[in-house]
Amino acid sequence: MLKSQDRVALKPPSKSADKTLRMNLVAAQPRRRSLFKSKNGTLPFWDAEQIHPKNDSKPAGANAYLARLGAFNKGLLDKPPFTLISLFCGGGGLDLGLSFAGFGTRVASDVAPAFVDSVVTNLPHARACKEDALELTKAKLCKIAGTTNIDLIAAGPPCQSFSILGQRGALADPRGKLALKYFDLIAEVKPKAFLFENVPGLLTVNKGEDWRTLAAYAKQKTGYHLHFARLNAADFGIPQIRERVILVGFREEVPFDFPTLPSGPGAAAIIAALAERDGQGIPSAWALSDVDGLPNHGIREHGPRVRERYRKIEPGARDRTDHTDRIDPERPSGTVLVGSGGGGGRPHIHPVEPRVITVREAARLQSFPDWYVFQGTSTAQYRQVGNAVPPLLAYEVGEKIAEAIGRFK
Repeated sequence: MLKSQDRVALKPPSKSADKTLRMNLVAAQPRRRSLFKSKNGTLPFWDAEQIHPKNDSKPAGANAYLARLGAFNKGLLDKPPFTLISLFCGGGGLDLGLSFAGFGTRVASDVAPAFVDSVVTNLPHARACKEDALELTKAKLCKIAGTTNIDLIAAGPPCQSFSILGQRGALADPRGKLALKYFDLIAEVKPKAFLFENVPGLLTVNKGEDWRTLAAYAKQKTGYHLHFARLNAADFGIPQIRERVILVGFREEVPFDFPTLPSGPGAAAIIAALAERDGQGIPSAWALSDVDGLPNHGIREHGPRVRERYRKIEPGARDRTDHTDRIDPERPSGTVLVGSGGGGGRPHIHPVEPRVITVREAARLQSFPDWYVFQGTSTAQYRQVGNAVPPLLAYEVGEKIAEAIGRFK
């Protein structure tokens, strides 16, 4: 049964050859309100004494967000108790967060060599696989992993075919078929659990039919017990409004709940900061401070006319020429984006300086620690960051998956 903690209950398709399966797949649970207070007035989901937020972007005392990022150090990656195969690994946001939760990447697979290089350079247990996903098999993956005992297979298949930013062809698009290949591999390898993530547009593309088709295929192909949620990174103390759809499956039927609050290193200070800001989220300014001298911080040079145009844009406003948003330092940034072949997002404009943000600044907004260094060209680095799952969001989900696996018989 597919269990949802999404804030929007999905409606069953109007037509289906298997009505029983259709109704069992999509069973909405009570809606959960986001802690992030958007402009339409959504309230936090916790109860706390009301504290009036200050009208500045500087935290009282230490920067709680950077302190939390600093606490997620390389030492946390030693001796992972669980094994992970990562498909469509990209720049490694999902891998890094799951590694913090105890899942050591045995295989990092992506068709883009620079993406795989970033993962294996930063994660000590990762082994590279630079093959086309459609050519992968259980034998190939387990040979690279060095074991057939895999705890988790995680993936974020190319989102362009599902995203509201790209061309909508979804499962008819060859990239959409990669999602089906992922579930074929789950059925072959039979890990204890799997994690599938994608953009929220997946829930609505083709009026939701592709999502329902995908969920039905996952259930029929794997036989796993499925759960899904729509999570916002801002709810977990990440200074970015970024939603992801997360589908989790378990080989055995075990209790499982998605995370609702930050946990782990530095969580208490972040929760306190979120409460103090009364649902406004962690300000992006906290992520963008003290970046000089860090890796991946090459500043893009703009011409005089572009710089002058950027100077005139107010924080939170959009440049009408190249449709780039200027970050409001008092609030979480908008979704860190990357363009597709048909156009799409560009790096945000810095809140103070007349330029776009650097790869490192984008990585800070995404919750990558400063020691994580991206490989490849500048364009490849921007793409890795823009396509990534925020590592600290992946960490929270990974912790819950680890708890559930611990309940296996």
